Amino acid sequence: MQPTPLDFKKVFESIWRIEKAVLETVDFNEATKQVVNIILTELGYINAGYEIIVLTLLDEQQKTLKRIAISNTKPAEEFLRATPIPFADIIIPLWATQNLSVRAINEKKRFVSENVSEVLVPAVDREWVDNFQATLGIKTSIVYPIIAKERALGTLIFSLSKEEYKITEEEWSILDSFVGAVGIALDNALLFKSVNDSAEKVKQANQRLEELDNLKDEFLSLASHELRTPMTIVKDYVSEILNDKDANITEDTRQKLEKVYSASQRLIALVNDNLDISKIESGSMEFNVSDFDISQLAVEVRDELSDKYSKKHQTVEVQVGNYNVHADKDKIRQVLLNLMDNAIKFTPDNGTIEVSFVSKDKLLETTVSDSGVGIKPEDMGKLFVKFGRIHGEEGMPPVPGTGLGLYLSKMIIEKSGGSVKVESEAGKGSKFIFSLPFSPQ
Repeated sequence: MQPTPLDFKKVFESIWRIEKAVLETVDFNEATKQVVNIILTELGYINAGYEIIVLTLLDEQQKTLKRIAISNTKPAEEFLRATPIPFADIIIPLWATQNLSVRAINEKKRFVSENVSEVLVPAVDREWVDNFQATLGIKTSIVYPIIAKERALGTLIFSLSKEEYKITEEEWSILDSFVGAVGIALDNALLFKSVNDSAEKVKQANQRLEELDNLKDEFLSLASHELRTPMTIVKDYVSEILNDKDANITEDTRQKLEKVYSASQRLIALVNDNLDISKIESGSMEFNVSDFDISQLAVEVRDELSDKYSKKHQTVEVQVGNYNVHADKDKIRQVLLNLMDNAIKFTPDNGTIEVSFVSKDKLLETTVSDSGVGIKPEDMGKLFVKFGRIHGEEGMPPVPGTGLGLYLSKMIIEKSGGSVKVESEAGKGSKFIFSLPFSPQ
């Protein structure tokens, strides 16, 4: 049957179907199967004699050509049943230059042969292929390199039950068009596959990171439990010695014991923060909610921190009033302690810290402001994250801390039905603002 102008219209339609099959099919292997079967269907319409189409893919890392798709035809089924090597295992190394697919890749041009063995050596024994070729009824094999963006991607192998001289010029043009379309489609499919593979790798990496994060949290929780008791014992014994008026210790020893006491306090605080974070993240932390005046609580926290701000000759002012909120008092004490302690740390001598309150949208906003060094824009992202720490201005002594206080405070406030934000400018102080539900009464 001779091709007609209608045949070329059919070709363009089938080329579109090839592209559509790749774009709409998520599975790469399924997409390549659809490509070869679409081509086979259209070639069968144009001219009889196209029995098998095979698509191979170049593996640049392994330096091999791998078969990835074969047409769904009777001769193909017979070959798959009879071949001594599974189809997916027919891998052609690029050093095998006697293979027509390798030559097509290297020279970027098509090759034609009467012998099917020339597209299967050295993977399949040549003698076996020559003997089996008659059973398949194959008389001609055409090997096209698949090129996209001047790069060889693989080959397209056509096996025909007719001689080469019976292939018309129009037919060659149609084959060229199909191979060009397959190049574009395969390039798109490989890109899509690469994106999917990368996404899957990212997903697996995230799962692994999540597992490691859980293991780390379990370890920190266990270690914290094991550390808290001995550190508390150390602190208590040191405190007992320091407060014993009859203890005969030198001033140098007293100073060293005071350093041990302070260090043990910091370690216990770190341990307690870790335990609290572990509980709140796992959802096991209990909140004993009640109604209380947060301004009175702020006064208590201020008095608790008096030694710290007195040493720096700072002023801490609390706006006292009837500011009743509905939350866990002990945990809000912890939040106020963290925020006010930070304000003292980052405020120079003779500075001022203020705690004020304002009603906003059925919530009470508490603001802890200071006249300290402020926060640089590049340091804002370090706030409210685990172990996120910022440093004061140059020339200031290092600010002690674990980097857990703000993270824990944020989680407590959010679990209490409020939110936390910060307003700051380098050199102009900071405002840490958190909201809590009003007392129902």
